[in-house]
Order: sequence, then structure tokens, then C-alpha cells
Amino acid sequence: IDVVIELRVRDEVLVNRIVQRSRETGGGRADDTPETLRNRLVVYHKNTLPLLDFYSAQGKLEVVDGMVPIPEVSTQIGRVLKPLKR
Repeated sequence: IDVVIELRVRDEVLVNRIVQRSRETGGGRADDTPETLRNRLVVYHKNTLPLLDFYSAQGKLEVVDGMVPIPEVSTQIGRVLKPLKR
């Protein structure tokens, strides 16, 4: 692993996005609900989040602000990945 990208977004923003998407589309996938997402976030915080310290200690962690508009997120990810292109 050359780099790990953490796409940082506040949990409640993610939940609100699911709620809004459901309202706009009249529903989504059966597993695309606020309750399911909250459960996934519990698992993420328990099992995955601790790995960030591991990769950070190796100098491989890059944090991307997922709260900015999508084009800026894409730009940030591109900056992280550009040095890796061979």
C-alpha cells in the first residue's frame, strides 16, 4: 500500500444525505437507510478508524476534506494520486 486516503465527512452529514436522497428519489436500495448507515458508521469507528493511526505512522495517510464540493474532492484526490502514477 503506497497511500491511504481518508475521505473525511461528518457522520450526521452522511445520514442527512441518505435522508435527502430518499426523499428526492422516493426511496433507494433497501439497505440505503439512515439506520443502516448509522450501523455501518459504528462498525467503521470500531474496526476501520483505528487503522488510520497505523497508516499515519507510516506516512501513508492522506486526508481529503469530503465536506467541500465534489469537484474539489476530486482535485484533492488527484493531488494525492498524481505522484503515484507510473
